[in-house]
Amino acid sequence: MQHKKIAFVKSILRRCLRNAAGFFFPSLCISCDNSCSSNNPWLCAECLSRLRINHEERTPCPRCGQDRRFTTCACEYAWDFPFEKIYSIFSFDDIVKKVAHAFKYDGLKSLAFFSGKEFGPLVPSDFWNSADLMVPVPLHLLRKLGRGYNQAECFAAGILASENRSITLCANALRRKRHTKTQTALTRAQRLRNLSNAFCVPRPALVRGKHIVLVDDIVTTGATTGQCSRALLDAGASTVRVLSLARD
Repeated sequence: MQHKKIAFVKSILRRCLRNAAGFFFPSLCISCDNSCSSNNPWLCAECLSRLRINHEERTPCPRCGQDRRFTTCACEYAWDFPFEKIYSIFSFDDIVKKVAHAFKYDGLKSLAFFSGKEFGPLVPSDFWNSADLMVPVPLHLLRKLGRGYNQAECFAAGILASENRSITLCANALRRKRHTKTQTALTRAQRLRNLSNAFCVPRPALVRGKHIVLVDDIVTTGATTGQCSRALLDAGASTVRVLSLARD
């Protein structure tokens, strides 16, 4: 419990320091520390250009979303996920890593929203066909209190702000009922064990019969999104597809 309190205090201090730096110093790119343009408070023109190239040059599997330039998948022969498919805007690279780290651990809530609003238009229009609800992957209450927000929810809100679609953001559809350890260093099998029975749907009527877009920041093995999808489908959702900022 003591280490959780220390992490909570560190998170608050990081947020205060970041806000103070933003007040006293000009906006610098969070990826390379070059100056940002006046209409972009987070990334410089060069890093934005590199992200656009990342997106344009991706050759993703239409089901699991992995970039086939770097990873060979077996989705055409076997599929063991409960969700229909994954669409990821980027392949995980150094710039995406710094962006995700900044809005997860440095208190940059507005960066998560900005990322959704800036890059949401890159999602193909047919991905949204029949979608009713957008549901972010939830944080446990303790982690959300320490961070101050759920970055997946902010990212999802940014996407909706960039899209003129009749989709409802339903941030309370899923609940993380168990405080699990970080997934970063775990294998897929370990992640599945770590996440077993970690998610629930408090009000099944919210999702029953709905076509759901489940939103996360980074998808790695699909363990988290798979467990979330299973909870939604068990509660009566018709379908679940996954949308993420990046696929690792």
